[in-house]
This record gives sequence, structure tokens and C-alpha cells, in this order.
Amino acid sequence: MNFGFNSNVRVGEALFHVQTEDRGPSHPYLDTVVYLSGRVIYKRSISYEEFAGGSDAETLAQKLHERLAQQHREVISELEAGTLPIPGKQKTLPAENPEARPGFELRLMNPKNWFAAGTAILEIELTDRISKQLVGGADVEAYLEVGKQRIHCADSHTGTKGCAKLTFLMPPDVVEGTSLIVRAVDDDRQGELRFNLKPRPREKSPAPVS
Repeated sequence: MNFGFNSNVRVGEALFHVQTEDRGPSHPYLDTVVYLSGRVIYKRSISYEEFAGGSDAETLAQKLHERLAQQHREVISELEAGTLPIPGKQKTLPAENPEARPGFELRLMNPKNWFAAGTAILEIELTDRISKQLVGGADVEAYLEVGKQRIHCADSHTGTKGCAKLTFLMPPDVVEGTSLIVRAVDDDRQGELRFNLKPRPREKSPAPVS
């Protein structure tokens, strides 16, 4: 089932378009997107996976309609009150403050044991840089960067608690200057983690027996 709400909201001289919709049972998220002059300036995704499987079609449709309407009203209220974290608010914050820029913060949750026996297991937590809320439904990719070359390693997306897990085999021939990069993207927001990798020390050949 796919349905939603659309509203035009004027705040001062700016006219915003607010759209809230259900993404369907294959990806159970309620998305609210705020547009300004056709450009996405804010997005909120809330999962309804916790009750999607335990309700009949009629009950689920009613619950989704109520939650959809509530989320739509909340975003409009925050937009009108000026509390919504949108790029237009950056003018009131110091330009040198990195927290003022819309985007993501990524945290490696297993820094002590993310690599073992040639396998990388990256457990990533994703939050919005401004609101500090956990972000679900974002695309997360891990790749190696050597000079101008990028080598794809794994991809995933964050779940309802803002976490993603990427597992892949690390190439045995990592050269000096190689970086491991984890990047998260969702519409106009993005963020990344960068790790500088060190080549594995080569084993010394045994001395010849005379």
C-alpha cells in the first residue's frame, strides 16, 4: 500500500513543499521530504517494521495513515517554528563550526576487532550531524582508494536503529597510501570515515643452507 500527503508551506518569503509517503512493505519506512525550489533540503525516515508484520491489512492501513498524518504535521510544525534542521539555518551559525553543515556522522562501533584473518567486519552507526538522531534507510558503502582508483568492497544500508554491517575480504597486496573509506549517502546528506592502511610486513625468506 502506498499513500501520502502533500502540502505547500510558506515561511516568510520562502515557499516549501512538504511530501510524506509510505515506501511500501518491501521497504517499510515513512518518508517526509521538504523541497525548496524543487531541491531536497530535508528528509525524515521513520520505520514501521515493528508493527507491519503483526497486523491485518485493514488495521495496518489505519495505523500507517495515522502515523503518516502525525509525521507530516510534526515536520510542518517544526518548519513553521524554525526548529527544523535545514540548510537555511546555517546563516545563524559560525561558518567554521563543522556541526553547522548538514550531513552524517559515522562511528565505527568495533574499532578493536574490525579486522581479523584477512576479513574486515565494519559495524557502523549513523547519526545526523545536526539533530544527532540515528538515521535509518541510508546507503552505506565501503571501498579502497589508491590514488585516483576506487575499489568497491561492500555495501549495505542502515536499519531502524541507524546501524549497518559491512563484511568483506581485504586484498592481501595493500600498498602504501591505500585508504579504506566508508561513506553514507541519503539524498542531499552524506558523510564518511577514512582509514589509512599500512601494508602487511613481508615474511623474510629463510637463509640458504650452505
